[in-house]
Amino acid sequence: MELTVLNTTQELIAFSRKLDRITSIAGNIVGWMLIPMILSLAYEVVARYAFSAPTIWAYDMTFMLYGAFFMLGSSYTLKHKGHIRTDMFYDNWSPKKQALVDLACYLILFYPFVLIFTIVGWEYFYKAFSSNERFVSSPWMAITWPFKLTLPLTGFLLFIQGLSEVSKCLVAIRSNEWPLDTTSEGA
Repeated sequence: MELTVLNTTQELIAFSRKLDRITSIAGNIVGWMLIPMILSLAYEVVARYAFSAPTIWAYDMTFMLYGAFFMLGSSYTLKHKGHIRTDMFYDNWSPKKQALVDLACYLILFYPFVLIFTIVGWEYFYKAFSSNERFVSSPWMAITWPFKLTLPLTGFLLFIQGLSEVSKCLVAIRSNEWPLDTTSEGA
């Protein structure tokens, strides 16, 4: 019986590591995509103030990229425990109690939100894609579907990272210790 629990625990940790790796790859891609946003902002500032020649695309590009980074980075933030938590209570609990509370929150709060967010996000994306929707508030009139694609993609990434976190909770509930080194891929 003990061997089965050990194997299951090791399998949960291995599963969590694989999911964490996906989240790390997505987080690193988002991190590198900051460079085009910074370059477009710098270009806009120089063009506007040095040459009195502002662009029609830089503002739109910046708000779309920043919004996408904010959304797509949420699973990476979850992985690194960067979201808000009431630590004054949580830190004093045993790992098992922390894991039980986390698991309940994932099942009752997190997953229903992620499911609704993903479905509604997909509907927004699909409508924008199928109708070739554009930002009418912009002289550039950029298409909206790439920006709106970040909604269901964020839901998918959050779902994946949520599975990893639930796996870690199950390990902590069984062993009364949080699994160590589940993010050993270096990110």
